[in-house]
Amino acid sequence: MHNAIFEQVNRQLNVPVHWLPLSQSGTSNWLYKGSNRSQVLMLRINAQRQLAFGVSREREAHVLELIADYPWAMQVLRNEPDKGWCVMKHHGLSLGPDAISGEIASQLILAISELQQIPLPESEDAKAIAGINYPELFQRYQESLNRESDPVVWLERLNRLVQLFASLPKVSECYTHHDLHPGNCCWQDGHLVLIDWEYAGIGNPWFDAASLHRYCGISSGAIHGMPAFSHLSPPMFELGLQQAQDAMLLLEKLWYKVRAGRG
Repeated sequence: MHNAIFEQVNRQLNVPVHWLPLSQSGTSNWLYKGSNRSQVLMLRINAQRQLAFGVSREREAHVLELIADYPWAMQVLRNEPDKGWCVMKHHGLSLGPDAISGEIASQLILAISELQQIPLPESEDAKAIAGINYPELFQRYQESLNRESDPVVWLERLNRLVQLFASLPKVSECYTHHDLHPGNCCWQDGHLVLIDWEYAGIGNPWFDAASLHRYCGISSGAIHGMPAFSHLSPPMFELGLQQAQDAMLLLEKLWYKVRAGRG
């Protein structure tokens, strides 16, 4: 089905890679695995725009280039968002739900702390590319949900999400991953790499905080000590963390609903 893309990718790599399909569980993209003789590679063929709700390939490309030199960043060999594909190094198996502890947890905390401290662009144009426009995103959700056969309940959930988002304790925007969970954490040779940066950008770090706590088992104390939250009092942080988890769960339900309607 993707032979033309395989040929294009192989020409760019100058190696005749034989691409084997991988499971698409949990993603709308097509994933393939191959080898260029020196290392194992991953090929992502991007899903059609209507299935990649909330994704900006331009924003992702900006983030991938920005983080390239960090040890926790995945190694991208070639990213061609206009052509619909990205080739990266295979960084080992994704972690299971109970795997993040000890040294893995320490490296994850350090990675997100470093991500939060990356300076924001000075150019307004660059900020526009890198920034996550939440009001626009929520508006797109509303437009999609209005087309559903049962919109009322879903629109009420969206309204609740918008209210929760507005009531979160104020923190400065910073670079965020926006899809943190063990499945997007790879551990190989004592080294953590974060993958799947499709939703990343300059955004609200509360969403990363909620994911770190709920899905990765990172303690609230460790998250509170991160640069984005250290200015908050303990009670204010704990309140924000609970609100952020509620908002994240609502956002996930809405995402799955909209994605199902576009499949």
